[in-house]
Amino acid sequence: MDIKQKTVETYDKIASGYSADHFTHFWIEEFDFYKSIINGKKIIDLGCGAGRDAAVFVENGFDYTGVDASEGMLKVASERVPKGKFQKMDFSKTIFQDGEFDGFWAAASFLHIPKKDVAGVLQEAKRITKNGGIGFISVKEKSGMDEGIIDENKYGGISRYFSFYTQDEFKNILKQNDFSVVKMSMHTEDDERKTNWLCYFIKS
Repeated sequence: MDIKQKTVETYDKIASGYSADHFTHFWIEEFDFYKSIINGKKIIDLGCGAGRDAAVFVENGFDYTGVDASEGMLKVASERVPKGKFQKMDFSKTIFQDGEFDGFWAAASFLHIPKKDVAGVLQEAKRITKNGGIGFISVKEKSGMDEGIIDENKYGGISRYFSFYTQDEFKNILKQNDFSVVKMSMHTEDDERKTNWLCYFIKS
Protein backbone atom coordinates (compact mmCIF):
# COMPACT_ATOMS: atom_id res chain seq x y z
CA MET A 1 0.00 0.00 0.00
CA ASP A 2 1.38 3.41 -0.83
CA ILE A 3 1.91 5.98 1.91
CA LYS A 4 -0.78 8.31 0.62
CA GLN A 5 -3.36 5.52 0.71
CA LYS A 6 -2.32 4.57 4.24
CA THR A 7 -2.99 8.12 5.48
CA VAL A 8 -6.35 8.29 3.67
CA GLU A 9 -7.43 4.96 5.17
CA THR A 10 -6.49 6.23 8.62
CA TYR A 11 -8.72 9.29 8.17
CA ASP A 12 -11.58 7.12 6.90
CA LYS A 13 -11.25 4.96 10.00
CA ILE A 14 -11.14 7.80 12.53
CA ALA A 15 -13.49 10.29 10.82
CA SER A 16 -16.24 10.52 13.44
CA GLY A 17 -13.97 10.45 16.50
CA TYR A 18 -11.41 12.79 14.99
CA SER A 19 -13.99 15.34 13.92
CA ALA A 20 -15.58 15.35 17.37
CA ASP A 21 -12.16 16.21 18.83
CA HIS A 22 -11.26 18.73 16.12
CA PHE A 23 -14.33 20.85 15.50
CA THR A 24 -13.43 23.93 17.52
CA HIS A 25 -12.23 26.66 15.18
CA PHE A 26 -8.46 26.72 15.46
CA TRP A 27 -7.14 29.22 12.90
CA ILE A 28 -8.99 32.29 14.22
CA GLU A 29 -6.35 34.99 13.73
CA GLU A 30 -5.18 33.38 10.51
CA PHE A 31 -8.69 33.31 9.07
CA ASP A 32 -9.30 36.96 10.02
CA PHE A 33 -6.10 38.04 8.27
CA TYR A 34 -6.83 35.85 5.22
CA LYS A 35 -10.32 37.34 4.93
CA SER A 36 -8.84 40.86 5.08
CA ILE A 37 -6.44 40.34 2.15
CA ILE A 38 -8.38 38.13 -0.26
CA ASN A 39 -10.16 39.77 -3.16
CA GLY A 40 -13.26 37.68 -3.95
CA LYS A 41 -15.29 34.98 -2.24
CA LYS A 42 -14.70 31.79 -4.26
CA ILE A 43 -12.53 29.51 -2.14
CA ILE A 44 -11.09 26.02 -2.50
CA ASP A 45 -10.11 24.19 0.70
CA LEU A 46 -7.42 21.63 -0.13
CA GLY A 47 -7.66 18.79 2.37
CA CYS A 48 -10.84 20.00 4.09
CA GLY A 49 -11.12 17.02 6.45
CA ALA A 50 -14.32 16.95 8.50
CA GLY A 51 -15.31 20.52 7.60
CA ARG A 52 -14.14 22.51 10.61
CA ASP A 53 -12.88 25.41 8.49
CA ALA A 54 -15.75 24.96 6.02
CA ALA A 55 -18.17 26.05 8.73
CA VAL A 56 -16.26 29.33 9.23
CA PHE A 57 -16.01 30.11 5.51
CA VAL A 58 -19.71 29.44 4.94
CA GLU A 59 -20.71 31.54 7.96
CA ASN A 60 -18.64 34.39 6.52
CA GLY A 61 -20.41 34.28 3.16
CA PHE A 62 -17.76 32.57 1.05
CA ASP A 63 -18.55 30.44 -2.00
CA TYR A 64 -16.82 27.43 -0.51
CA THR A 65 -15.66 24.14 -2.03
CA GLY A 66 -13.78 21.56 0.04
CA VAL A 67 -11.86 18.60 -1.39
CA ASP A 68 -10.38 15.66 0.47
CA ALA A 69 -9.25 12.13 -0.38
CA SER A 70 -11.05 10.64 2.65
CA GLU A 71 -14.65 9.63 2.00
CA GLY A 72 -15.24 9.23 5.74
CA MET A 73 -14.16 12.79 6.48
CA LEU A 74 -16.25 14.21 3.63
CA LYS A 75 -19.35 12.41 4.88
CA VAL A 76 -18.96 14.08 8.27
CA ALA A 77 -18.22 17.45 6.63
CA SER A 78 -21.31 17.44 4.43
CA GLU A 79 -23.52 16.52 7.40
CA ARG A 80 -22.01 19.24 9.57
CA VAL A 81 -21.86 21.98 6.94
CA PRO A 82 -24.77 21.36 4.54
CA LYS A 83 -24.20 24.70 2.78
CA GLY A 84 -20.64 23.76 1.80
CA LYS A 85 -19.77 21.95 -1.43
CA PHE A 86 -17.57 18.89 -0.95
CA GLN A 87 -15.87 16.58 -3.43
CA LYS A 88 -13.67 13.52 -3.08
CA MET A 89 -10.44 14.34 -4.84
CA ASP A 90 -6.68 14.03 -4.70
CA PHE A 91 -5.67 17.67 -4.50
CA SER A 92 -2.47 17.04 -6.44
CA LYS A 93 -4.63 16.57 -9.56
CA THR A 94 -8.02 18.24 -9.36
CA ILE A 95 -10.71 18.57 -12.04
CA PHE A 96 -11.11 22.35 -11.71
CA GLN A 97 -10.54 24.96 -14.42
CA ASP A 98 -7.47 27.19 -14.58
CA GLY A 99 -7.96 30.26 -12.39
CA GLU A 100 -11.34 29.05 -11.10
CA PHE A 101 -10.86 30.22 -7.49
CA ASP A 102 -10.05 33.55 -5.86
CA GLY A 103 -7.94 31.77 -3.29
CA PHE A 104 -7.07 28.48 -1.65
CA TRP A 105 -6.86 27.34 1.96
CA ALA A 106 -4.65 24.41 2.99
CA ALA A 107 -4.61 24.16 6.78
CA ALA A 108 -2.72 21.11 8.09
CA SER A 109 -3.01 19.19 4.81
CA PHE A 110 0.27 19.73 2.93
CA LEU A 111 2.05 18.20 5.93
CA HIS A 112 0.82 14.77 4.75
CA ILE A 113 2.53 15.15 1.34
CA PRO A 114 5.98 13.60 0.81
CA LYS A 115 8.51 16.37 0.18
CA LYS A 116 9.33 15.07 -3.30
CA ASP A 117 5.67 15.65 -4.28
CA VAL A 118 5.00 19.03 -2.67
CA ALA A 119 6.06 21.13 -5.69
CA GLY A 120 3.48 19.36 -7.86
CA VAL A 121 0.73 20.04 -5.33
CA LEU A 122 1.72 23.71 -5.14
CA GLN A 123 1.65 23.98 -8.92
CA GLU A 124 -1.84 22.50 -9.00
CA ALA A 125 -3.00 24.98 -6.33
CA LYS A 126 -1.47 27.76 -8.41
CA ARG A 127 -3.17 26.51 -11.59
CA ILE A 128 -6.69 26.56 -10.17
CA THR A 129 -6.23 29.93 -8.41
CA LYS A 130 -6.50 33.17 -10.36
CA ASN A 131 -3.44 35.39 -10.83
CA GLY A 132 -2.98 37.40 -7.66
CA GLY A 133 -5.13 34.95 -5.70
CA ILE A 134 -4.37 34.43 -2.02
CA GLY A 135 -3.36 31.13 -0.46
CA PHE A 136 -2.95 29.99 3.14
CA ILE A 137 -0.80 26.98 4.07
CA SER A 138 0.07 25.67 7.53
CA VAL A 139 2.62 22.91 8.18
CA LYS A 140 4.31 21.60 11.30
CA GLU A 141 7.74 22.88 12.26
CA LYS A 142 10.58 20.38 12.08
CA SER A 143 12.04 19.59 15.49
CA GLY A 144 13.70 16.26 14.76
CA MET A 145 12.21 13.95 12.16
CA ASP A 146 12.26 15.17 8.55
CA GLU A 147 9.46 13.04 7.06
CA GLY A 148 7.97 9.57 7.30
CA ILE A 149 5.15 7.41 8.67
CA ILE A 150 4.18 8.06 12.29
CA ASP A 151 2.22 5.42 14.20
CA GLU A 152 0.12 6.61 17.14
CA ASN A 153 -1.95 4.78 19.74
CA LYS A 154 -4.95 7.14 19.66
CA TYR A 155 -8.23 6.23 17.94
CA GLY A 156 -7.35 2.55 18.29
CA GLY A 157 -4.04 2.85 16.44
CA ILE A 158 -3.36 5.03 13.40
CA SER A 159 -0.60 5.50 10.82
CA ARG A 160 -0.10 8.79 8.97
CA TYR A 161 2.62 10.24 6.78
CA PHE A 162 4.10 13.55 7.91
CA SER A 163 6.57 16.00 6.40
CA PHE A 164 8.11 18.60 8.73
CA TYR A 165 9.77 21.86 7.72
CA THR A 166 11.86 24.71 9.00
CA GLN A 167 10.39 28.15 8.34
CA ASP A 168 12.96 29.04 5.68
CA GLU A 169 12.82 25.61 4.06
CA PHE A 170 9.12 25.91 3.22
CA LYS A 171 9.43 29.60 2.34
CA ASN A 172 12.09 28.68 -0.23
CA ILE A 173 9.87 25.94 -1.70
CA LEU A 174 7.08 28.52 -2.12
CA LYS A 175 9.42 30.94 -3.87
CA GLN A 176 10.76 28.18 -6.15
CA ASN A 177 7.14 27.60 -7.22
CA ASP A 178 6.57 31.29 -8.01
CA PHE A 179 4.50 32.23 -5.00
CA SER A 180 5.24 35.50 -3.23
CA VAL A 181 5.04 35.32 0.55
CA VAL A 182 2.75 38.05 1.91
CA LYS A 183 3.21 37.10 5.57
CA MET A 184 4.67 34.32 7.70
CA SER A 185 3.62 33.59 11.26
CA MET A 186 3.85 30.85 13.87
CA HIS A 187 0.92 29.36 15.77
CA THR A 188 1.78 27.30 18.85
CA GLU A 189 -0.83 24.68 19.65
CA ASP A 190 -1.86 24.21 23.26
CA ASP A 191 -1.18 20.47 23.24
CA GLU A 192 1.21 18.19 25.11
CA ARG A 193 3.96 18.71 22.55
CA LYS A 194 3.34 22.47 22.17
CA THR A 195 3.35 21.87 18.40
CA ASN A 196 4.55 24.82 16.34
CA TRP A 197 2.58 25.44 13.17
CA LEU A 198 4.29 27.45 10.44
CA CYS A 199 1.72 29.61 8.65
CA TYR A 200 2.19 31.18 5.22
CA PHE A 201 -0.05 33.68 3.46
CA ILE A 202 0.95 33.69 -0.18
CA LYS A 203 0.01 35.26 -3.50
CA SER A 204 -0.04 33.37 -6.79
